[in-house]
Formats: sequence, structure tokens, C-alpha cells
Amino acid sequence: MRMVTWRREEDAIASSIGTMLAILVILAMLTLVTTGWAPEWTKSKESEHMRVVESQFVSMKALMDQLSLSDNTEALVSTPITLGSEGVPMFSSDSTGTISLMTTITDNFNTLSVENSTGLHQRVAYGSIMYESQNTEYIDQQFIYETGAIIIKQPDGELMITGPSLIIQNLTRGLKVSIVLMSIYSDGSLYTGKGTVGINCRLIQESITSTQTWNPTETLHINVTTSVYEAWYDYFARVVPASGIGSGDYDLSVDEATGTVHLTLRNVYQLVSDYVILGSSLDLT
Repeated sequence: MRMVTWRREEDAIASSIGTMLAILVILAMLTLVTTGWAPEWTKSKESEHMRVVESQFVSMKALMDQLSLSDNTEALVSTPITLGSEGVPMFSSDSTGTISLMTTITDNFNTLSVENSTGLHQRVAYGSIMYESQNTEYIDQQFIYETGAIIIKQPDGELMITGPSLIIQNLTRGLKVSIVLMSIYSDGSLYTGKGTVGINCRLIQESITSTQTWNPTETLHINVTTSVYEAWYDYFARVVPASGIGSGDYDLSVDEATGTVHLTLRNVYQLVSDYVILGSSLDLT
């Protein structure tokens, strides 16, 4: 009679079960990493990158303000914009972003105009620089620089981070309005990637300052046509009353069909406007 060794078979079965359990543990850990930890880490990195882009746009505005004050048309300066962020190695891909330079005066879009009631005094600022993210986990955002203001836009709303150079004073003689009309002239180029690109900026012409005084007072119309009209409307709704302007001296409305915000200021005795044109181009070298 042949003897059967049961212990060896039991050992083999135990070894197989142990291997299967180890594989299940590894699979569980991988599932936890891929569905929980990695997406949260990616989301955190992309959120941090959005704050970097916001800071870069604020620095770009400061640079453009300095250029407009310098009256130096020979200087060419560059400001960086980081398009994307690195993903989690082996678990998520890198995010990308698109930078767009837009000059749209011919389409009457991304414009800010200032005009009196007779139309004899009129100035128009135009153009914008826009960054748009292509995130994998964090909410996508747009950062828009137009006519001296910075707006952040995302699917659930939009907000003006920094406003244009606009001062409205309620003085004894009436309202005094001071505004800088900042135009962006570019070739309309855009670029999508994940690295850092430079935006070259140059003052095309020296600032033109104009002072117009009316007696009796005038009515002034400020119109902004833009894709982020909600942010502009909210900005005017906060700034005008905060400047001590009574409800009888202004009207504020928005035409959603055209994306135009209308601000009418009555009892204006003086308008001081600075008109600036800045050239911009992408440095892809």
C-alpha cells in the first residue's frame, strides 16, 4: 500500500491561499491609491498651480502699469505664465493650459468705452490676455486680463480680482472721473502646453492724457463688452456706491445678449483719461 503525505498538500494549499491574500491586499492598496490618494494629491497640485497663475497675472498687471507710466517705448519686458502642473508619477497625467492673446476691436468685444452724451468725447480700450486651464481633477479656471482689470472665471461664477484704474469722486461741483484706458495690441496668437511661456510686453505709444471739463455738467457713458460681464457688473455695483455716488446720479444695467455692461454717470463736471496702448506677443523660444 502506498503512503500519502497529507501535510505537503496542506502546505501547498496554505501557500496558495497566502499568495492570493497577498495579491488581494496589493490590489486593495492600489485601488485605494488610484481612487483616493492620487486624485486628491493631483487636485491639490492643480489647485496650487491655479494660485501660481493668479499671482503671475497680478505681476503681469503690475508690469504693464509700470510700462504705461514709464513712457519708454524702447523697453521690451517679459513676464512668465506657467501653463500646467505635473501629475502624480504612474497614477495621473500632467495638466495643461492655453494662453491666448486677443485683439478684438474690430469685433467690438473685450472693449471698454467712455463717451459723453454728445459723442464728441470718446475713447475705447480693447484687447485681452487669457489663460485657460485643462485640469484633470481640480475645477477648470480662466484668468483674464482686459482693459487693466483681472477677472477669474469658473463654471460656478466669476470674480474681478483687481479692477481697472478708475476713480470716481463726488465733489462740490459734481462728479470727477479719472480712468486709465489700457489697450492690448497683439497678433491674436495662442499656445497650449504644460511648460512656462513668456509674454513679451512693450509700450507702443506714450500715454495720452486728456482732461475734459464741462459747465454745465455732462452725462458720461461707460460701456464694457466682454465674456465676463457679470464680474464687471458686480465691480461697478460695489465701486460706484462706495465712492459716495447717490442713486440719482448713476444707472447700471447689463445686456446679456451682447455681453455689455452699461454704466451711466450724471452730473459729471470733469473727465481725466489716460490712453495707453501696449503690445504683447508670446515668447516661445
